[in-house]
Amino acid sequence: MKVKLLFFLLFFITQHLFAVDLDEIIDKTTEKYNDLNSFYAEFTQVLCDELSGTCQLFEGKIYFKRPNFFRMEIGDPAQIYVGDSSSLWIYMPEKNRAIRQSLGQIPAQINPDIFLKDYDKRFNIELISEKENTVQIALLPIEETDIYTKIIIAIHKSKYEIQAISIQDQAGQESKFSFDKIEIDKTMPKSLFEFKPPEGTQVDEY
Repeated sequence: MKVKLLFFLLFFITQHLFAVDLDEIIDKTTEKYNDLNSFYAEFTQVLCDELSGTCQLFEGKIYFKRPNFFRMEIGDPAQIYVGDSSSLWIYMPEKNRAIRQSLGQIPAQINPDIFLKDYDKRFNIELISEKENTVQIALLPIEETDIYTKIIIAIHKSKYEIQAISIQDQAGQESKFSFDKIEIDKTMPKSLFEFKPPEGTQVDEY
């Protein structure tokens, strides 16, 4: 009986201490992204559809500068996204077409910490795995939403940088982003976030 009680106490203490450490990692990661002036990373996106059993692979670069300027370049097929606080340009050079529309929410790959803000009010947290430098957690919505059913985030434990994020929805789609060559507060020229359609480009506005 004493052995069982001792085991239970040790298990409770260990889990409690780990939970505190996990909260600290999330809080420090959120703080780091809140305080940055600019953010650069190369990324890989894998978009999978459970119903069709197919996956698509995209690779690209992202640039973000406060307050809300961003640029995302994707290859094969080439696409360029340039946005600010109010509008978004989508340029497809192979189709010689550009779309300008009002900007809604900044994409998750541009703002990967968006799900960590006030996480304790919106999600239940589960530990998936812990490696030497990385902790992987699942965020499960407290209230049901049509946008996502589960979010999995991998965070570097000492750099407090988001290395990967996976978003799963009710339609059976999963979008996975992996980030590499991350640079915080990288110097970026203003011209990066300016877009003027090349002459002859078909421009559609919505």
